[in-house]
Amino acid sequence: MAILIREANQILTMKRGIGIIRKGSVLIERGIIRRLGRFRISSKGLRVIDARNCVICPGFVDSHTHLVFAGYREKEFALRIKGMDYETIARKGGGIAYTVKHTQRATVNQLFELARKRIERMIKQGTTTVEIKSGYGISKGAELKMLKVISRLKRESSLDIVATLLIHIPAKGVSRRKYLNLILEEIIPEVGKKRLAQFCDVFCDRIAFTRDESEKILSRAREFGLKLKIHADELTYTGGARLAARLGCVSADHLLYTRRADIYAMKKAKVVPTLLPGTSFFLQLDRKPDVRTFRQENIGVAIASDYNPGSCMLYAMPKIVALACLVYQMSVEEALLGATKYGARALAMEHKVGSLEVGRQADLVVLEVNNYQMIPYTFGEDIVKFTIKNGRIIYGKDN
Repeated sequence: MAILIREANQILTMKRGIGIIRKGSVLIERGIIRRLGRFRISSKGLRVIDARNCVICPGFVDSHTHLVFAGYREKEFALRIKGMDYETIARKGGGIAYTVKHTQRATVNQLFELARKRIERMIKQGTTTVEIKSGYGISKGAELKMLKVISRLKRESSLDIVATLLIHIPAKGVSRRKYLNLILEEIIPEVGKKRLAQFCDVFCDRIAFTRDESEKILSRAREFGLKLKIHADELTYTGGARLAARLGCVSADHLLYTRRADIYAMKKAKVVPTLLPGTSFFLQLDRKPDVRTFRQENIGVAIASDYNPGSCMLYAMPKIVALACLVYQMSVEEALLGATKYGARALAMEHKVGSLEVGRQADLVVLEVNNYQMIPYTFGEDIVKFTIKNGRIIYGKDN
């Protein structure tokens, strides 16, 4: 059935800035936006949503998550509150290694059910497109298992799901050289040939892979048709963002220690910076990304949840928008663009999602606030009234 969303206080199109249309309506037919703006038509035969005193914006695009996993780490959370830092916990056998152990033991069905429930909760928070990484498998078999779970989620979920092969940390009990060879000669070729992922990502940092190792991994992935991403400069400066520029990565993520010259290189190479304010908040990190330089250089910045069991147990994108404002001092407009338009760009999907226009796929959210500045301001409230994906209502408070 066609849907008429009537008389929203504001519609944010994300065109020419956030692109506000006041007192506007949206007509959706066969999954496509057919009319957008101020108009009046008969509602006969239409499903009508009263959007008075509401804001409509594009469905949120969460371009960086690790939501397929087993093994929660609440004990580490308690240790960090007592003063133990993330890297110390990792060296003691916690951190990523703990989740790896539990993810390797879990069955495909167990991982699928855990992830399916997480996606259902994300939908209630307005997410309509999500990237999901592997990376907690480490072994070839477990990494392929994770990617098969993501493939099943893609088939059975109403969301657009983007799969990423994440080369996360070196395997324990095997030499780095031998494990790197396994990645280059077995894992990446099989993922590429079977088309189990659209992207390859690598954690380039002092507790993971060096810049030279990261370059070998990403270069090999490109040979098999995978688009590139990189976890860069999160725990220390590694030159990961500069590497992203040199290799033409679609995005570089985290960027807490990225230097100004590297930001200029990213701009020239059109690498999308992706910032993860939920992680900075969850880990209580003092170091912040250089938002001022991104702003001065007029670089569109994506924001994402980084939802994972160790460093950010937050998947609600309206709250990530709020944290981008509160923790990184991004403007409300920058944060909203980052959660929609630039999140889509970080997945090479800006042609399909992340903005609203006639003829485009109808992915949008109706929010129970009367102006867009209320989205981050009402930090503690669940403000999503309807989530619409491909023209279909997949969540509604009154449904």
